[in-house]
Amino acid sequence: MKPEMLSRMSLERLVDLFEETSNNKDPHIPTVRGWLMDAIEAKNPEGFDAWLESELASDETLRAFVL
Repeated sequence: MKPEMLSRMSLERLVDLFEETSNNKDPHIPTVRGWLMDAIEAKNPEGFDAWLESELASDETLRAFVL
C-alpha cells in the first residue's frame, strides 16, 4: 500500500483498514497507521481532531467520530 493510494479510498474503507492494524505487531505497522491517520484526517479533519481530543480516543472509537 502506498500513501498516495489512500487518498482515493473512502473514509469508511480507511477506518476499516485502521481497525485491521490494531493488533498487528509487524514492525512496519506504525508507519502504515500514520499514513492511515493522515488520510482519515484529510477527509474529516473536524471529526479526527475531536477523536484525538476525546477522553475516549481509542482504535475502537475512531469510527464513531469520523463517520
